[in-house]
Amino acid sequence: MAGSGISSMMMNPKFLTKTAWLLFIGFGAFHLTKLTLGIMTGLLLARFGKPSLVRETSKLYSNNLVTLPYNYMKKVMHTKMKRTEKDLLQGVILEKNLED
Repeated sequence: MAGSGISSMMMNPKFLTKTAWLLFIGFGAFHLTKLTLGIMTGLLLARFGKPSLVRETSKLYSNNLVTLPYNYMKKVMHTKMKRTEKDLLQGVILEKNLED
């Protein structure tokens, strides 16, 4: 009984048209809402004077939550690698007579 009801709905072009239209409107509404919230958030952050460079470089981006620890460790390692020449040569004595 359920199979015949579903097959009759799938044969009805009016039902299929309305279904496709509602799915299209729902898809558009979702993405329009997402875009609007993104723009409003950007405007709000710009309004408070937070520089975009700081905002972009301090975030960790990942769609996969499992990779976040890896991304965090990679960020920490990159900051440790950005040492100055003075930091790298601290405590290194090339010749004993130059130490005095």
